[in-house]
Amino acid sequence: MTTGIYCDLSASVAPDGADAWARQDVIVQAGRIGAPPDPFNSLGQDWGSAPLHPHDLRRSGYRHFIAVVRANMRYAGALRVDHVMGLQRMFWIPAGAFPESGAYVKYPIEDLLGILALESQRNRCVVIGEDLGTVPEGFRERMSEAGVLSYRVLYFEKEGDRFKRPDEYPPLSLASASTHDLPTLRGFMEGNDLALRFRHGLYRTEEARREEGDARAHDRWLLLRALEEEGLLQHGRSVELIEAVHLYLARSRAGLFMIQLDDLVGEPEQINLPGTVFERPNWRRKLSRELDYLVEDTGPRALAKALKANCRNG
Repeated sequence: MTTGIYCDLSASVAPDGADAWARQDVIVQAGRIGAPPDPFNSLGQDWGSAPLHPHDLRRSGYRHFIAVVRANMRYAGALRVDHVMGLQRMFWIPAGAFPESGAYVKYPIEDLLGILALESQRNRCVVIGEDLGTVPEGFRERMSEAGVLSYRVLYFEKEGDRFKRPDEYPPLSLASASTHDLPTLRGFMEGNDLALRFRHGLYRTEEARREEGDARAHDRWLLLRALEEEGLLQHGRSVELIEAVHLYLARSRAGLFMIQLDDLVGEPEQINLPGTVFERPNWRRKLSRELDYLVEDTGPRALAKALKANCRNG
């Protein structure tokens, strides 16, 4: 526990919760935040959370933002800031409308970033910015200048028609195979997430579904090729794919490296499917194995030993 507890700061709160009721001076009731249509979700996303009003935040001396950051860092050695691009701009959607009707609203990034940096120093807490999705030009560079770690997920770390090599990951970053919003490694290879999205109507057209299926097949081939080039796949024989991928990431230059329990036990489906709320039991799926498995089974123990021997940072 060198770093300590790793906590997660949500982009905002539920519009019908206690926080929104108590802080109506800065939390907007008539809007929702989300993401515009993109290759990850062609229909866009409505996260069901209420946005903070940038002008009211400034007028109040950022008291609400300071209190939230301070409370979340109190017991954390590392804090992941969900959708960290919200420090600069947030995608607002009128309540009851579809994401395609939304628009970006600017936020006072320098003020918010300064508060985040100050509280990070006061609480001795590492900050990881979840910078996935539509990232404004120059944003990652500004985060790096401030010492905020970038969130580098294997599926998106590509350069042209190849996966980036481990030595191409930036040092000021956290490397991970996946996230709670993305397919598990097993799901990625089997295409379980694509079937889920089709079942819940998250494709605008049948053509879009076919195109993503073809792209996934190509990405699987690219990933296997990248592992082979690192000597983790040889002559069609390999260590388990999950172990190979994590050894690949352990060799990266990233300052932090994280493993999801879902990948460690081989879960076939992700715990959350963005774009759904009542359609499936998001965040309620339990692990398919008991926690004793992580300690007693030879698989996790062998992976831990291999990672210790391969991790660039020890």
